[in-house]
Amino acid sequence: MENIYPIYFFYGPEDYLIEEEIQKLTDRCLSSKERDLNLHLFSGEEHCGQEIFQTAQTLPMFAQYRFVLVNKADRMDKKEINILLRYIEEPSPTTCLVIHAHTLGQWKGSLASIERVGRVREYPRLKGMALVSWVRKRMLEKGKTLTEDGAEYLVEVMGDHLQDMENTLEKVSLSVGEKEKIELSDVEGIASEVKISTVYDLMDAIGRQNLEKALEVFEKAMESKTVSFKKEEEPSKRMDDPVPLLISMISKQYWGILGVKKLASDHMGPAEISKELKMSPWNVKKMLEQSRNFSESSLREGMMRCHQTDLSIKRGQGPKDLLVEKLVIDLCRPKRSAS
Repeated sequence: MENIYPIYFFYGPEDYLIEEEIQKLTDRCLSSKERDLNLHLFSGEEHCGQEIFQTAQTLPMFAQYRFVLVNKADRMDKKEINILLRYIEEPSPTTCLVIHAHTLGQWKGSLASIERVGRVREYPRLKGMALVSWVRKRMLEKGKTLTEDGAEYLVEVMGDHLQDMENTLEKVSLSVGEKEKIELSDVEGIASEVKISTVYDLMDAIGRQNLEKALEVFEKAMESKTVSFKKEEEPSKRMDDPVPLLISMISKQYWGILGVKKLASDHMGPAEISKELKMSPWNVKKMLEQSRNFSESSLREGMMRCHQTDLSIKRGQGPKDLLVEKLVIDLCRPKRSAS
């Protein structure tokens, strides 16, 4: 097991992983009984460097370590940072001081000093295959294996919010019972409950000319005012008017399918298309499947209809919800060439 260093500096936007690492360190340093007297939480926004300095210098009481956590350290001004740097030059061997910052801020020139006595770790937001790997590793820790396409699907529909992803993985793990290998078909139903509705569902329905299903997805989005069409959107995010995003994402999906269809016609494989368009492999796979339901002319017509509906809304030519409902109905009509 790695030694406990007197100083840790964790920074980056991935709070979930940082908080997880801090919890592990806390558990290693202190038992639950030792925490009342030896666990100290500070905010760089509210507390002064001298107070943190003095606490870190104090010997632990009835424990091997004193644990001092400083959150929002990037909010500290240079004067307060310099006070802590004096402590860092000669830290107490019986204190574990953890400094947590979203950005380096004014700590940027101090990392070398910290690394001489402790550890500096950056936690960037997990993206792409790094996030897919994390998802599969997380499921493995639950005693089950998750196929790569299943992990890619979850990343595409859930986004990169790790707490939401963790909750979904737990739900998926419980839903399959004793089954050890979790496949794409196992996660699709669970994830669809979480994401509420997606543009993929709508495009599937339009591609199959399934008007009933398309209207169901549309009405669900309008009623809940929750549109999780972008991977950056959190499932709980509500908006007063989902119509602009809805039209934008339908149009964007048409563009995406057209791009994938064109590259595939040039004999490019899924991996090459993914790299060329900077899309996730799952996204490319899904668009390739959907592209079989559309001709290039029907895709162009779909984009034109989206544009015309957007103009009609901006010109006040009718109620927004009825105009978008008409758009969905028109898109589900039998395919014909664009005029």
